[in-house]
Amino acid sequence: MKLHIKSPGEAPGVYPIARRGKELRHLSFTVIELGGRLRSLTLESSEEELVLDFYTGPVRVGVEYSGGTWTAEIGQRPSLREPWSMVYLPAGSKVSLEALDGPSRVVMAGAAGKPGARPAVVPPDKVIAKEVGRDNWTRTVYTHIADNVDAARLIAGETVSRPGGWSSFPPHKHDRLAQGEVPMEEVYYFQVDPRQGFGFIRVYTDADDPEPFDYAFAVEHGDTVLIPRGYHPVACCPAHTLNYAWFLAGEARAYGAWRDDPRHAWIKQ
Repeated sequence: MKLHIKSPGEAPGVYPIARRGKELRHLSFTVIELGGRLRSLTLESSEEELVLDFYTGPVRVGVEYSGGTWTAEIGQRPSLREPWSMVYLPAGSKVSLEALDGPSRVVMAGAAGKPGARPAVVPPDKVIAKEVGRDNWTRTVYTHIADNVDAARLIAGETVSRPGGWSSFPPHKHDRLAQGEVPMEEVYYFQVDPRQGFGFIRVYTDADDPEPFDYAFAVEHGDTVLIPRGYHPVACCPAHTLNYAWFLAGEARAYGAWRDDPRHAWIKQ
């Protein structure tokens, strides 16, 4: 089971990281590097709804969908410490991406969509920001795509971890339909500032899982970790900021429907 995928680098290209129905059941994930001879790209969303997240360079997004045409321009991202825009695109869309000034990195998550949805851009001032945790496990969770967007399955946002701190802690999971928990897969896409830094993530299941596993990965700038199930706490090295985008989809659309590892949940008290 290959859960940790190293950064594809910054050469222009389209880099599929996970395919829905292959590496994951519910989610697809792709890194797109625009620049050089690949200043623009056109793709079909087919039966998938999509969420786009933006990292470098301004990008123009154009969409042809069942309701007509739609465009948005996403500017240069100023910081990994603050939220930036995300774009939601419905299934059945023809999507064009154009780099407007130099190289641009866009990541794209997909899940099974539904008819009748509309494109939407969620700008920074509309993102829901929440400070979570305390002591050395405090972090800021930015939720972009949730009940504010009429999506079928996708939920998306970013988490910013403090230097030397922990996040996704206490460890939580969402892989069973029990005790308020809803089965949902997740993708984490990591960015580090300064980029020579690193973090760690552990992905592990309950001991009674029918197919138990326990992995730990050192994650660097541009790495992706797939989370089909299990707990998934994250740590950041000192003097660096760790930003990871997260994309959820599963058997229901219910953000917050997870369960903490009972061995560690006591720290909330």
